[in-house]
Amino acid sequence: MSELYRYGIYEKALFKKPLPQLLEDAARAGFDNFELSLDETDERLGRLDWDWAERSSFRQTARDCGVQVYSTCFSGQRRFPMGTMDDEKRAYSLRLMERAIQFCVDTGIRVLQVAGYDVYYEKSSAETAKRYDEGLALSARMAERYGVLLGVEPVELYVTSVHKAMELVRAIDSPNLHVYPDAANLVTAGLDPVQEIRLGAGRMVGLHIRDATPSTCYNLPIGTGTLDFDGLFAALRELEFQHPILVELWYQDDPAGATAIRDHLRFLKKKEMSAKAFPVKGDF
Repeated sequence: MSELYRYGIYEKALFKKPLPQLLEDAARAGFDNFELSLDETDERLGRLDWDWAERSSFRQTARDCGVQVYSTCFSGQRRFPMGTMDDEKRAYSLRLMERAIQFCVDTGIRVLQVAGYDVYYEKSSAETAKRYDEGLALSARMAERYGVLLGVEPVELYVTSVHKAMELVRAIDSPNLHVYPDAANLVTAGLDPVQEIRLGAGRMVGLHIRDATPSTCYNLPIGTGTLDFDGLFAALRELEFQHPILVELWYQDDPAGATAIRDHLRFLKKKEMSAKAFPVKGDF
């Protein structure tokens, strides 16, 4: 097998079109996987209202394109956070979580990425953190019932590191709760992505990747930032990580992004092959 990893592309990295065309564009660009967005807009949260025919059609379209919809980014909880002090909004957040998990079941999505924000548009506190932790535990139990994996993404507020995410994973102790790091987020948080990734050994279900500097992680040309791709791929191989790697970029309003995403894929495959020059246990 020439490549160890299956590479995916985030929906918003592609110039915005109807979903069937986005799936075709992902396949045409050479990606194996696609990551759907369930963000805080009415449009994308509205996908949770799809009926069975719409869910089935989406699943079949992806299959016909030869692309697996591996994960969905559930950033809609920024608008309806699990840590909010508003009891009504928190209850709605948890209902959204269960609906998102059911959506994954119906569309064949394996991983629901959960952002590590306790709250986003209100003030964070010890109590909002506690409410988030409790909500995450409830979400993990929901995921167990449906057989879906949750992946906590370290972000810029509250869960800011793989170390913190792993604390929650260990405390909640669910086989369906894992970590879904973003290497670029870790750079802008002032952390060492290589060392952080090691902390997630055995509990990572995906990896977001793009270049970054300490001041930005937004649409940098690949290879122009400070992310240590060589060290990162070496660490992934040492950890025997084999889950998909997802390129997260934001070119939904820029048709020129098609060149950037292809550049990212070529660059990452080259770095992967360089790392494979050093065999580790489990090679195949």
